Amino acid sequence: MATLSGCSNDLQFNSPALQGNKNYKLWRAKYYDAVLAENGSFTIMSGDNIEKLSITLTALQEGTYSLSDTSGSEIEFVDSENVRYSTRNSPAAKGKVDPQIGTLTITKIENNTLTGSFVFIAFTADGMNSVGFNDGVMYRIPFR
Repeated sequence: MATLSGCSNDLQFNSPALQGNKNYKLWRAKYYDAVLAENGSFTIMSGDNIEKLSITLTALQEGTYSLSDTSGSEIEFVDSENVRYSTRNSPAAKGKVDPQIGTLTITKIENNTLTGSFVFIAFTADGMNSVGFNDGVMYRIPFR
């Protein structure tokens, strides 16, 4: 089993894998389904049987996607209490957080799999609560 280090927390992953440090604790998807739509948009639905993480991109190509309340791409997280957080929601304290609240980078697309990374802060609709992910990894995620 391989191990990556970052921010003093260890990430362990299998192949394929989708995981990251959620509020500085390892979160790993147990399932995922990735689909490239006819219009070119791309979605990954994943979860650990308690919480859900979904990624929606405007297109599927190598590069970095900005995540903010004005971007076309989005990461949404639903926690164990069914609270929804989104990178499209603005923080309540505007001006104290960089308008870009995350990025997702696709480093490799090959044989209908993708590899990349992500980091983001997502907020509730009222902007009062947040969840953060760092050291996020998508490794050889198959898509259809």
